[in-house]
Amino acid sequence: MTDNTRTDDKPGLGAQLWGAVRGALVEEDPVAATRRAKLQGGRAPLDTPEPAPASAAAAAPMSAMAATLLAQVLARPTAYTALTEKLEPLEGIVLDERTRYQAAYALIRSSRSVEQLVQAIDMQHVQALEDEKTRFAAQLQDKERGEIGARAQELQVLDARMDAAARQVATLREETEARIAQIEASVARDRARQALLAREVEDKRQELAAVQRQFDAASGSVAQALTTAKATLLRHLG
Repeated sequence: MTDNTRTDDKPGLGAQLWGAVRGALVEEDPVAATRRAKLQGGRAPLDTPEPAPASAAAAAPMSAMAATLLAQVLARPTAYTALTEKLEPLEGIVLDERTRYQAAYALIRSSRSVEQLVQAIDMQHVQALEDEKTRFAAQLQDKERGEIGARAQELQVLDARMDAAARQVATLREETEARIAQIEASVARDRARQALLAREVEDKRQELAAVQRQFDAASGSVAQALTTAKATLLRHLG
């Protein structure tokens, strides 16, 4: 028969697994994984796994997170866990894997069929894994909101502030360049006016000098005329 004991009221593994979140979930043969979990009692695997018999294929060691997650997935009693419970005491006694499985199954054959064992994995333990994945995803989201959300908001504020500062700098640069252009244009106009005035001053100075020369010549002529008139007067009347 199929075991239907529910464990939906068990807390999720988010808090338990968070410390090992960087560990990869290494896929492993379900049968070997069950045997490992039973031998370890749901604890993290040893750093150096026990060597497998020469006739058995060496299974890759599971990470601490994978071992903990597997223990949770197999926590619900099913036809499959009934088989693993019988396999555990045979591990060190029956070295041939096929013989060991047949011996363990013989102990539950009267109440469990092979089809029920396979269905327990496909319909109950796989579903339990999906449930844990959903719970863990929710834990990750909570963690992200709690530890990343505030920082992300501050990043947005900083980005907005820096963008505003960049725009302000660009505006000030444009205004400054425009003001510099105005000042340079004004200086250019003043320089042109300066050159014009300098030429006009020089022209006026030369013009006045010419008038001065003309006046001096006229003054000399008048003085000479007065001198001649005086001499003439004295000569005729004196």
